[in-house]
Amino acid sequence: MKLAGAKRVKLSERIGSVVGSNTPLRDLAGNWSKLARYAIDEANSLSLERINIQLKRLPKKLNGFRIVHLSDIHHSPFTSLEHIRRTVRIANRLKPDMFILTGDYVSHEPEYIAPVAEVLGDLKSEFGTYACLGNHDHWTDAGLVTHLLRGEGIKLLINEGFRFTANDVSFWIAGIDDHMAGKVDLPAALQGSYPDEMKLLLAHNPIVLRQAARFEIDLVLSGHTHGGQVKFRDRERKLLPQRKLSSGLHRRKDTQIYITRGIGTVVLPIRYQCPPEISLLELHSV
Repeated sequence: MKLAGAKRVKLSERIGSVVGSNTPLRDLAGNWSKLARYAIDEANSLSLERINIQLKRLPKKLNGFRIVHLSDIHHSPFTSLEHIRRTVRIANRLKPDMFILTGDYVSHEPEYIAPVAEVLGDLKSEFGTYACLGNHDHWTDAGLVTHLLRGEGIKLLINEGFRFTANDVSFWIAGIDDHMAGKVDLPAALQGSYPDEMKLLLAHNPIVLRQAARFEIDLVLSGHTHGGQVKFRDRERKLLPQRKLSSGLHRRKDTQIYITRGIGTVVLPIRYQCPPEISLLELHSV
């Protein structure tokens, strides 16, 4: 793996510089212990990101429409139900017009599905909660995830869409199945939409951005990346390479995508310099 930065230093040379330094091993071990505690604490924290998104085709009567976007909940031994409950409490206090969930509600075992579905059912907004599936939902039990989320009143969109109406105006909301499961059908999700109306797409994996741009989607909401989950940096450069689209707001042609860092963790129950995120998106017509 190549390291980012103008001057490339082999990992073996970095390790050698530490081993050959005057730093006592007990101090080094102590630093790693502090880092581990910090990373565990950060995984249980929450960060609120407020993002304004300018959209040409958003109806002017919906200017200022507010969406709370949550993703990658990952209820499992690594992400507790209390962490998820705290997320829902804070999200409800923001009083958005709508909630959007973009997949990976559970990891590891089907026994975690029912509890997280019940907690997510407590999300309350004027226009409801809309969702799509992620790869971990398929790897656990996509059918059960779908059944239980819909049972909580969450509108789960699987390669389908509908015309959302508010204030006597409308736009198209669509959701696609997961890319890694090989089940994406964007044309099906757009069937019935008008060529000139605004289109909002729920897609767990941001890899669909190129395809979304070809279909003239206005805004894609995604997760999947966890923002990298663990980011090491020194003062001058990033230590490890990052995905080009790992988090935040990006654009391809006239299509914008917002990628949230998500709530939970996978592989290890840690985050570093990449805290869990509640995303408050405010849409503006231009």
